[in-house]
Amino acid sequence: MQQFYIFMKSLALLACIFHASAFVSQPASFSVKTANLIPTVANTRLSAISIPADDKEKKKKGNDSDWTETKGGFIPNLPLRKKPAEEILIQTVDNIHDYKTTVVDEKDKIVVVRFFANWCKSCKASEPYFKKLARKYHSEVKFVQVPLTKETAYLQEGLGVPSVPYGHIYHPTAGLVEEVKVSKPHFKTFKESLESYVRGSCDLPSDTPDELGEFE
Repeated sequence: MQQFYIFMKSLALLACIFHASAFVSQPASFSVKTANLIPTVANTRLSAISIPADDKEKKKKGNDSDWTETKGGFIPNLPLRKKPAEEILIQTVDNIHDYKTTVVDEKDKIVVVRFFANWCKSCKASEPYFKKLARKYHSEVKFVQVPLTKETAYLQEGLGVPSVPYGHIYHPTAGLVEEVKVSKPHFKTFKESLESYVRGSCDLPSDTPDELGEFE
């Protein structure tokens, strides 16, 4: 009986040793599997905390002065276009000295002078036509305007301006060649007269002989 008890105790001890060895060897195989899983887990965690590409771009743009951050994202700071300085197509003259240097002494271009008054309704009605003419021929013709005021009344009187709106056309070699009304009903005639000088031709008086034989 005692021998049987010792035998059973030995079997129990062997069983414990066997299970202990099995338990010790298990972590070795488990550690290999765990080692293989570590990169995957690490990558998952990194991807969870990494900044998305769009956010990176936004942060990059947010630091750039070319972008402005708003609640909905970022908007570009477009450079403001500078409005080009408006070319002065019509010069204003209000004294005899400037009139002489700007109009009379001009040696290269035809000069058109418009005499007007701010209170004149007819002047206001024909002004858009004069500006349109200036835009069309500004490269070939110098356009000048002389306002009628208390200070400039002597100038218009001295130049023989009978009324406003009135126009003068000066040729660089011939001087004053035309004195005409430039109100709206007469503006077409004034325009055609100017264009004849721009082309380099002008109409002859109706009483001029048509045939050269009559000059003989």
